[in-house]
This record gives sequence, C-alpha cells and structure tokens, in this order.
Amino acid sequence: MLRSIFGKGKKKGGKSTAQDDSIRAAKVGDVVSISGLRLEYDDLYFFIEKIDRYATDNETWYELLCVEGENQVWIDWSDGYELAITATDDPDPVGLGSIGTTEEELIQLDEEHSIDNYIEVEGEKYYYRNSAEVLFYQDNRGQGEGFYNWDLVQEDGEHVLSITKWEGKPFEATFSEVIAQDRIVLYKGDRGDAGKGRNR
Repeated sequence: MLRSIFGKGKKKGGKSTAQDDSIRAAKVGDVVSISGLRLEYDDLYFFIEKIDRYATDNETWYELLCVEGENQVWIDWSDGYELAITATDDPDPVGLGSIGTTEEELIQLDEEHSIDNYIEVEGEKYYYRNSAEVLFYQDNRGQGEGFYNWDLVQEDGEHVLSITKWEGKPFEATFSEVIAQDRIVLYKGDRGDAGKGRNR
C-alpha cells in the first residue's frame, strides 16, 4: 500500500546498520507494539507472522502481517529518503463505486501524473502521489506477481488511499494511516516459520 506517499521515490543508498531496531529490521517471529492506531492496541504486542515484499522499477517496500489473538494489523514500510510507515487493521478492500471514482478517472490520474490532482471521498480530498506497475513477492520469495497500483494521500497527510488492479480481478481500494516511526517498537523474537497470513 505504501509507495512514494511523500512524493519521494528514490531509494536511499547504503544499508541499515546492524544495530537497527526500527521496523526496517523486522523478521518473521519478531514482536511489535504500535501506539495510536487504536486505543485498545496500545498495550498489545503483535507477533509478526508474515512479511511480503513489493517492488517497482525504483522502489521496494514490505508488508508485515502482525497478529495478537483475534487482532490483526498490517504494517507497510518503505525506506526512501526517509522511513515511511503506514498501518491498517481493516484490509478488506472496497470497489471504485464506494469511493466515488471510475476507471477512466484513474487512467487520467496515471497519464497526467500530477500531484495537483485528487479524488474526493466522503468530502475528503486524496491527492495523487504515484502510480506504477508493481511486483508482489509473497513471503518475499518467488518470481513475483504483477499488478497496477495508485497511491493517494489525504489532504492532512495522515491517511493513504491505495487502489490496486490485479489481472482478472476488479479494482480494489484500501485505506491506511501514516504512522510515525517512534509509534512502533520492535522486539526480537523467535525468528522461525510462523505460518501463513492472508492469501491473495
């Protein structure tokens, strides 16, 4: 869900240090706490069950499925000029009709590629940030499966709308919240095979 949402698309050179304890260092089996997404989550510790990778020609990002009992949170992070993180506990997509846009409008956004353009959802403006063909690597493995993606950011900069189109499937729109990196704490855990997360 997280691509160039702050208008910065190039990856930062170099690698994270060995002492990195941010979300960048997360592995399956680790544990995270997240504050501010929902009040009831502030005191919970989520087990990282699954990590998927996404890539375009100039950017890579990761999606973590984090589980605590019946609670599930998806955290996306991308390390461009700065570490950018989004999270959601409601991954169920909605159709284009639910967000008041059309395929033709998305094509226009893609062709014009202008951050001045936006779509309006329930009175809130979501500004275009990027669109591109993406490869999805389930469990960070394999050859990758392609889809097309549009990213838009709410005017307040705190929420992201991602719209995806997989071959043979309808358009899907999902919403997530921008999370400051100091709202997530990573704890090293048992980095074994934690099983499967959601399927596509």
